[in-house]
Amino acid sequence: MGSALHGEAEACRAGLTWAISQGWKEVELESDSSTVVAALTHHGGGSSEVSRILDDCKGYLQDFDFIRIRHIFSEANSVADRLAHFARLDHSIGLILDKAPGFLQDVFYEDNCTMSMNA
Repeated sequence: MGSALHGEAEACRAGLTWAISQGWKEVELESDSSTVVAALTHHGGGSSEVSRILDDCKGYLQDFDFIRIRHIFSEANSVADRLAHFARLDHSIGLILDKAPGFLQDVFYEDNCTMSMNA
C-alpha cells in the first residue's frame, strides 16, 4: 500500500479525470494534503514520490475553464474519508449527482460546520 501522499495525489488525479469525463468545465478541488495543493497551485516540482501523478494533474487542469484548488483541514474532509473507506471495502456506490447518498448526508453537514469554524 502506498503512502498517504501517494493516495491523495492519486485521488486528485482520479477526481480530475472523472470531472473531465463528465464534461465539467468549472470545478473545485479540495485536498487535506498541503503538499499536493502547493504542487498544483504553485507549479512546483512536488515530491519525487508523486511527481509523475502531479504532472498528470497539472496537465488535466488545462481542460477546465475555471478550477479552484484549496487546502482543507482533515477534520473537514469526512466525506472523502467515508468514500475512501467504502471504496476500500469494494462497495459499489451509485452516485446521483444532485443528491448525496444517505450514508454521506450526515458527514456533509459536519464538514460544512467544521469548514465554517476553520475559515
